[in-house]
Amino acid sequence: MHPHTVLLIPELLEKIFSFVGRDDNVINACVCKQWSEITLDLVWKELKSLPQLLRLLRPYQKRDSDGSIVFDRQPELKDWVRFQKYANRVLTLRYRQGQEDYSCLLDDMARTRTTLKIFPKLHTLEWLFEDIKCMERATLFMHSRVRHIVISAPPLSHTVKSSFFVDACARMPHIHSLDLRVCYAVHLIEADVLKLLRGLPDLKKVIFPEFYLTSTIVSALSQKSYVKAIQFKHAPEQGLGEEARVGSFAPVLEQGAFSMLQGLEMTVRLGNVIRFMKIDFAPINITSLYISTYVDHNPRELYTLLITLSEYCHFLSRLHIKLLHIPGHLKPAPTKQITFDTLRPVFAFQNLSTFKVVHKYPVDISLEEIEELARRWPSLENLHLNEEPLVMHDFTLDLQALVPFARHCPQLRSLGLFMDVKKIHTTQQLRPFTALSVLSVGTSRVCDPAIAAAFLSFMCPPGCKLDVDMSWTLNSGPSCRGWHNDVLSEVNRRSLSWEGVKDLLRLFDQIWREEKEKRRALQRENENLRTRNGLSMDKPEGNIKTNDSAVVPRRQTNIRTKMVAPLTKVGRLVHHRINAMTSRRTWPRG
Repeated sequence: MHPHTVLLIPELLEKIFSFVGRDDNVINACVCKQWSEITLDLVWKELKSLPQLLRLLRPYQKRDSDGSIVFDRQPELKDWVRFQKYANRVLTLRYRQGQEDYSCLLDDMARTRTTLKIFPKLHTLEWLFEDIKCMERATLFMHSRVRHIVISAPPLSHTVKSSFFVDACARMPHIHSLDLRVCYAVHLIEADVLKLLRGLPDLKKVIFPEFYLTSTIVSALSQKSYVKAIQFKHAPEQGLGEEARVGSFAPVLEQGAFSMLQGLEMTVRLGNVIRFMKIDFAPINITSLYISTYVDHNPRELYTLLITLSEYCHFLSRLHIKLLHIPGHLKPAPTKQITFDTLRPVFAFQNLSTFKVVHKYPVDISLEEIEELARRWPSLENLHLNEEPLVMHDFTLDLQALVPFARHCPQLRSLGLFMDVKKIHTTQQLRPFTALSVLSVGTSRVCDPAIAAAFLSFMCPPGCKLDVDMSWTLNSGPSCRGWHNDVLSEVNRRSLSWEGVKDLLRLFDQIWREEKEKRRALQRENENLRTRNGLSMDKPEGNIKTNDSAVVPRRQTNIRTKMVAPLTKVGRLVHHRINAMTSRRTWPRG
């Protein structure tokens, strides 16, 4: 069979094969020459396994004498010719050092290679090492076309850490994004990091461990002409700095600082952020700001921060503020709770569409204030209003808090609220969300999973994710590492209740899909009856056989009337039934 000519278009084939797994594309590569060229590019586009790469060159084995891994023989010219057919397709190489030692194999590759660039089209290199020997082998894949690098810092035992960074800058001078992972304190490597930053003139994005964005490093980044994003990660594999190093934050900025910066993430005190945004050449044109702090702040400081940002950062569209301090004794403190008046300055932002705040105490906000918030913020796209406080007993909201957002915020995609889910009494006309994709409930309490699932199945569109995860355990401050047993047990208990809600939601969604299928079947039946009825009504009288007589016998006319009348009656009945079903939306679904 000859394929359709549309399947001979390379771009279309590549798009189709991109949705297929690697193993299937290996099979597709055996179909024909055209498919082979396209699928091999996809198969070898990203290398996640170093053994997979090494087997392309030569088979290898582990020696019994010392346990080292070696090739069965030295790679020759013909091996490299075969290897290059696949190496020219590799764009991304990822390697994380494990128990197996491939140093001998990499050394043989370095000695016998026929070209300086083993992967000439490589643009992303991820090389995470633990010892000096593995660190030195990373240079084998570095060259001037690499644009993105994820790399560990030299081991603490390595005395001259800057030598590795200088070598990396010389081999990869046009790096656009740098993801640096360090497992020790920032003061032990800060000077070397500064040398690394100065050697990368085209840098656009940096990702550091938490507590690594010190005043000195931020000052150095401010002088980079193309930096657009400065970020950090809480993840354990990213590493961790010293919280004390970011206690005082006062970068020195010069004219032209942060000329292209769009996103900024910092672990810093709120007062330092306020002063930072008021100095000359501050990055006031940013569109995204993420602030986390492990110091105890009062709501007045948060209010002042919001006022300052609304006055200076007119282009801000995303704002995340995490107040992550945990006291020795978790107990309600009304004077330290965030209130609606604390958050009222968010209405002064001109472009803010995403807002998230995290605090140990629940936000003191009423249903009437939620109504005002939703009504005055119709452009809202993402709102997380401290859905996971650690003091979990002061409730001011229930599921009715979802109603104003569904009514006034048609673009809302993600919502997080702290609620007490119980029996619902509402006289308002319910309108479901149209764009919501994530509903985060955090440490909210649910008393009856059936009631919660019934209400959410009506309010949330199909496919909306119910998020019950907690982010406090990912934070890196010392106060977040020791948890109270009673807090953990309560969090786990509430999570189990919400898992029951998720199970019921899946059941309701299945019932709703079945109901929709039945509705479609009735609609198809109705259309069929309408068609048959129309054909019967439109059929001319002359088509009825009359034995060559010009007069239609009364008996045949009565038969025709008797045939048409039931069809018309049934069609009208089905039509009214479907219209009634489609025009009336019942609650809850299913």
